[in-house]
Amino acid sequence: MAIVCLCHGAAEAGGKFGQVLLIGSALAVAGNLLISISLNTQRFAHLRQQSEAPAGEKAGNYLKNWVWWVGLVLMIAGEFGNFAAYSFAPASVVAPLGMTTVLGNAAIAVIFLKEALHADDILGAIMAILGAYLIINFSSKDEPSEGLTGHILLGYLRQPALVTYLSLELFAVALMWYIRETKKLKSVVMTLLISSLIGSWTVISAKAVAGLLRVTLLGQSQLAQPILYIMVVVLLVTAILQVKFLNQAMMNNPSTVVVPTNFVFFTISAIVGGVVFYQEFRGLGFLEIVMFCFGCGLSFAGVRFITLAHHVAPDAYSPDLKPYISAPPTLFSSAGEQQRFVLIHSDGHDKATDSTQGDCCG
Repeated sequence: MAIVCLCHGAAEAGGKFGQVLLIGSALAVAGNLLISISLNTQRFAHLRQQSEAPAGEKAGNYLKNWVWWVGLVLMIAGEFGNFAAYSFAPASVVAPLGMTTVLGNAAIAVIFLKEALHADDILGAIMAILGAYLIINFSSKDEPSEGLTGHILLGYLRQPALVTYLSLELFAVALMWYIRETKKLKSVVMTLLISSLIGSWTVISAKAVAGLLRVTLLGQSQLAQPILYIMVVVLLVTAILQVKFLNQAMMNNPSTVVVPTNFVFFTISAIVGGVVFYQEFRGLGFLEIVMFCFGCGLSFAGVRFITLAHHVAPDAYSPDLKPYISAPPTLFSSAGEQQRFVLIHSDGHDKATDSTQGDCCG
């Protein structure tokens, strides 16, 4: 909430779209905070269920635990907030605000889980909040007055720059995937680069779908536009592929590497995608672009500090608690959800995943 309050003056200065930008930023922040609460609620449900299980026996099916379902509802609400944010704010603003989840996780760990407050927490939080202020304050205020319609979206798709960007991205993903599969490489950088490049189209399509639905709700129906349904398919396919590669990275590498690295790669990819596809730097001066990028850099550094401060090696947990230190990744946020990951097996129980496990996702 402090992030949104700090940017209130900047939003007013941006006029009507500044107010819309503030709404989008507030939705992104609120959505990511709800996701943070949901992950910790589900974690609490797993831990409590395990503690109540008889010694030497597995915990019961977590699907019968009402606390876990509360966490799921909160996660859905958070994802909806993130999704809705794309209809109000540029993708280059919404994506970096994913660091709010990391801030929320750190706050919950200190306040409710009674973890120690580290100097890195304070420094990281200050850097992340200042970075968010700069991102929102120096983002583009130049958006179509009528909202995102199918006609405008088709115009974006015809841009020569987009064709070049898409060709280069497809070539890069195909090359890295080929090297990864033929050389049997498990490089976390390569895996997260693939995930993030694919994720840029998750962001582009999410903004398209959210924008078209918003215009429809305002009275200008876009439901007859074929591009709406094409973007829905792109959204679903790229989201599944993005999570697939992200999960592979999480299973084979520590969260202190994956979380900040993925946040940086995903955010840069989302910003570049938004700039190329939606021309989100249109109308910005050189200094504004520099300050926007500086804000992103501060957010990257803030996430890194907070992640390092709250990293606990898997061996620090008792064997009974290792399977429950994680929770599933989510689709529309970019930072905090990678901190916790659970591999759900067909027997309905959660089993630990750590850096010693092989790749189960193909």
